[in-house]
Amino acid sequence: MARMLRAAVPSGPLRVDRRLLLVSLLASVSLVVLTVIVYTHPYLSVDASIERAVQGVPAGPLLYVFAFYTAIGGPFAIVAEVVVFGIVLLLNRQAWRLVIAAALISGWYLLLSHVVLRPRPAVGEVLRVTEHPGASSYPSGHTILFMTYCVVLMLCLVYRFLPRSARPVGWGVVVVLMAVGAISRMYSGAHWPTDVLAGLLIGVGWLSLVVSINWISEPALHSPVNQRRAASAAQPGVPADQLAGT
Repeated sequence: MARMLRAAVPSGPLRVDRRLLLVSLLASVSLVVLTVIVYTHPYLSVDASIERAVQGVPAGPLLYVFAFYTAIGGPFAIVAEVVVFGIVLLLNRQAWRLVIAAALISGWYLLLSHVVLRPRPAVGEVLRVTEHPGASSYPSGHTILFMTYCVVLMLCLVYRFLPRSARPVGWGVVVVLMAVGAISRMYSGAHWPTDVLAGLLIGVGWLSLVVSINWISEPALHSPVNQRRAASAAQPGVPADQLAGT
């Protein structure tokens, strides 16, 4: 078992995935530009127009889903984080680096929310305000948390335990969940669309950077089968099934 665990940890030089690093850089630059715009123009007419359009569509049963999103990103955020990260670490102990690095994304929310003190949407600017937290509107902390939950679960569980053919479906589910979450923040009047966009950019930028570093991501992403094969390759003449049982 000890040999298998050592094989799960990248033993070569520190590597960075340039494609993911480029995605992180583009998201970061976009976030800087958006932050400057919002800082200099807290009220944007395009924000109000988009939000009124979203709120003008009847949500129906989705209101219950919106309430759930509000709870897991607000009053029960700590509980949700413990549950999500606990499940990941229970099933994939090698993912601890990725979990810790992903959790650090909260620092970006704390930083920006104290630098950009943006007022929340108000009645008269949008059609309704059913949720009005006291903190700055920019960026959307809920959106950052949603993306972190989805990406960590996707990478640490789907990538590790399910076949490659399941990944497109998994990412499709992530996109749907993120879209519903983004709409819920605007529908309640808690955030402007650009607040939500900033949350998405923070999520994409930080998580892409984290996953691009092989020392953080590879132990979490490699399936047990691949780990046994890697360990067997490192020890010629030792069958992979025999090594797995050590």
